[in-house]
Amino acid sequence: MYNEFYGFSESPFELIPNPKFLYLTRSHRDALTSMTNGIKNRNGFISVTGDVGTGKTTLIYSLLSNLAESVKTVLIFHTTLTFNELLKTVLSELHLAAEKEDTTDLLGQLTHYVLQRGSRDEMLAIIIDEAQDLPPEVMKDFQMLAPLISKGMKVVFVGQPDFENKLNSEDLQPLKQRIEIRRQIRGFSQEESAKYIDHRLRLVGSRSSEIFSPEALSLICRYSRGIPRVINTLCDNALLTGFRLSQKKIDVDIIRGVIKNMEGRSPRKTIPSAADVVDKFHGFPFGLDFLFKKITLISIASLLCLGAIIFLTHGYLQQKPAKTSEIKSLKSPEVDTKPPSESTSSQKTQPPPQKTPPPAPVAAPGREYTLKKIAAIKNGQTISQLTQEYYGMVNLTLIDLLLELNPAITNVNLIHVDQEIKVPNITEKLLITQSPDRTYKIHAGTFETPDPASLYGDERVLKAKKIEILPRKVSPRETWHRVMIGKFDNKEEALKMVFLLKEKGLLPAFGGLSK
Repeated sequence: MYNEFYGFSESPFELIPNPKFLYLTRSHRDALTSMTNGIKNRNGFISVTGDVGTGKTTLIYSLLSNLAESVKTVLIFHTTLTFNELLKTVLSELHLAAEKEDTTDLLGQLTHYVLQRGSRDEMLAIIIDEAQDLPPEVMKDFQMLAPLISKGMKVVFVGQPDFENKLNSEDLQPLKQRIEIRRQIRGFSQEESAKYIDHRLRLVGSRSSEIFSPEALSLICRYSRGIPRVINTLCDNALLTGFRLSQKKIDVDIIRGVIKNMEGRSPRKTIPSAADVVDKFHGFPFGLDFLFKKITLISIASLLCLGAIIFLTHGYLQQKPAKTSEIKSLKSPEVDTKPPSESTSSQKTQPPPQKTPPPAPVAAPGREYTLKKIAAIKNGQTISQLTQEYYGMVNLTLIDLLLELNPAITNVNLIHVDQEIKVPNITEKLLITQSPDRTYKIHAGTFETPDPASLYGDERVLKAKKIEILPRKVSPRETWHRVMIGKFDNKEEALKMVFLLKEKGLLPAFGGLSK
């Protein structure tokens, strides 16, 4: 949205993992090298842990792009599975139909695949993201895969520190002993944080000194405590605010305002005084102990609430892959092909108007769509994989928006050979729907259960608004739940609220409430 105003080639601080922006500190470089060499040298199991927001997922995508062609990879990011379901998912990703339901038979089928690749000096690497959410009984069953490690298969666990804590239980000692490589990703020092911001801005054609005042940059580094996700959120929201104010240089007042919006009514005192923010940078490692010593109970409670939503948004069910031919990505000459971050919305307080996109197709009453792509499904592809490919992340909200634009799909778990799928461009306007009475509502998110609605109800800015939970039938046996917020008298008022919720990290469509 603000890229043209600041002269960026693309958005520098999106929350969507992008290996292009990978910034390697010593711990990140060590973890990436260890994973790459561990897979190449066929060591035992590998474990990489780090606190929330330290860049684990970005590291995974960098690993996937750096591995040799002889290494077949399977990424598992839905970890609330039984071991039987996990094996089925691996076979599905390998485009192998599960011949039988029994775990022993599934394991035998996987063993046969690994032995075949091993005979050609090829490997299979299974990467488990969010490994801390694996049930203990499933972690215990991973020991059954141990004999395959020396025959051409590798398992990489990536998760939060709780994963290593789980391994300390008596039942999981055999698995713990088989993990030969352990690495921990740490947050940035203040000096590294400043270099990280400059690194990302240089990649889009700018520099931190051109965008942020020294005081603003110092405050970002101090407040974020070295967590890349917090840095990205602060910088992205600050640029959005500067864009609205037609202010190309982000000063400390803008940063302080963004922090206040992010914290809401929390009494936690985290905004340094004017005297504090002019201190010089000094490098030191930020560990988890430091974070918890400085954070208040209210902030911890907030993190726990967000953690619950992360769990819920990861809860989408595994989908049946299509059996079809090669994918065909077709660029429509009549649709907008800007990336999701390039919103076409405008307000009275904004800079000169952006280029107006062509009229958007409407798949549901009152919702504005522009297309990102039109694609034909390839063999073994699922809706989740399509979402990952075009948006760089997966959650129920993105899948729901894709389904709404493709009403012919009546079962989220079933897509067909060469079926053309319209992929919507994710913009702020897309989340706004017009009601028959000419008022407006916001589609805040889609979830597996109605529980997340309570988080929106607790937001001060939404106190005067009605929070609705609408059931969304996505298959004969599955019903998801949309959280709708309204009413708004006009579209401009609704759009303003969308921007505010986006700043607060409460919109899954833009990476909020996600890992």
